[in-house]
Amino acid sequence: MSIPATGRIVPSHAGHDIVVERTFNAPIKDVWKSIVEPERMNRWIGTWSGDAGVGKRVTFLMTAEGDNVQPEEVLIHQCEAPRLLDVETFQGEGGWRMRLDLSEAGGVTTLVFRQSIGLDDEGTASYGAGWEYYLDRLVATHTGEPFADWDEYYPAQVEHWNDEASRARAASPVS
Repeated sequence: MSIPATGRIVPSHAGHDIVVERTFNAPIKDVWKSIVEPERMNRWIGTWSGDAGVGKRVTFLMTAEGDNVQPEEVLIHQCEAPRLLDVETFQGEGGWRMRLDLSEAGGVTTLVFRQSIGLDDEGTASYGAGWEYYLDRLVATHTGEPFADWDEYYPAQVEHWNDEASRARAASPVS
């Protein structure tokens, strides 16, 4: 079985972003706690340690990836509870800029995840599938459903994400 991709690639001020949305039948403050409290975050992706705050760096360890994962440094650009978290990760020479925007209407919280990417990045398909997978794990912590297997996302979603990248490249102005 495979899980269909729902995300897209859109133009942004930095170039292009992977965008994946999820909804929760939960109050915004509860969803917020799931993405910022280390013990709740650890249920679906990983945990962090350090002195958190805007302009500060914390250490993030992706515990959902097994035992051979190296910790990453994360710079907090913006944190406006319970609506906005904007961070940048650093590991070796690479890094990712990510933003989570939350809103609530009628007791339903919507989370919009964005990751800045380069359209020539060969990892785009795995990044997109990865965020679909992790955000579904986050939803499952709220619904009580079991987590799906990674194999249900990758390579099943590769074609979708490659198509998204091709569309975005075709729509981009030539420099």
